[in-house]
Amino acid sequence: MKKRSKEIGKLVTNATYIFNFENLTFAKATHKKNLEALLAFARAFQDNYPERIKRVFFINVSFYFSLAFNVIKTVLASAVLKKIRCYSADDDWKKDLLEIIDVEVLPAFLGGNRTDPDGNPRCPSLIKPAEMVPEKYYFRNSEKKLCKSLDAKKLIITRLSKEEWTSEVEEEGSYLEWEFQTKSKDIAFAIYFQEKSSNGSKPIEVIPKQKIDTCYEPEKGFLKCDRAGIYVFVFDNSYSWIYSKELYYRIKITSPKEINVYID
Repeated sequence: MKKRSKEIGKLVTNATYIFNFENLTFAKATHKKNLEALLAFARAFQDNYPERIKRVFFINVSFYFSLAFNVIKTVLASAVLKKIRCYSADDDWKKDLLEIIDVEVLPAFLGGNRTDPDGNPRCPSLIKPAEMVPEKYYFRNSEKKLCKSLDAKKLIITRLSKEEWTSEVEEEGSYLEWEFQTKSKDIAFAIYFQEKSSNGSKPIEVIPKQKIDTCYEPEKGFLKCDRAGIYVFVFDNSYSWIYSKELYYRIKITSPKEINVYID
């Protein structure tokens, strides 16, 4: 936008985005990792740069696209959804693009007059063609070492259920440290606090529940306990209708005295 602002001599604050879905397959549209990445991108962009969206064009969409978009639009605000236009391959989307984008700026394959110096209508010097990610960047399932650790405990969390690990923290300022990993798939995780003499009071959420995928590496974390009492670790598989989860974990409590010894 800074470059464009200099070219035309006035401040450019928003942009038009064009997404071409002509090669979208069912496998790509419904792949879990793809949907998770799209949801994360949509949330991040909407939360941080909503004013930069002038218009969004989804072109050459098919039935497969609608499967993915029905998931993505659940996180989009109505103000953003109003700026989105969807077109199938049979729709006259080129005409609508030219109403927003100058004909000399829009690449020829999208209905404009712009080409590369060599006459290429797809303007690869301007728009980098999509390509497969090189294998050197692939994540690989590393050897799961946590399940082989002598101090690790094992849980089988059946479908539509959850398991809890409860411990009493006796001193304020203690630290809870945890590490866990599922053999496959994800698991929801949360931590709750409860007074030792709770008298039936509702537990307080300390770490909000979230789904975590530990397929590639264990999930690790720590928490400073500002209050003494009961801390409950919850491994929740209640959302899964089909799969049980095999989970390995280890949890450690470090008292303030032990921490001071480490510091000294």
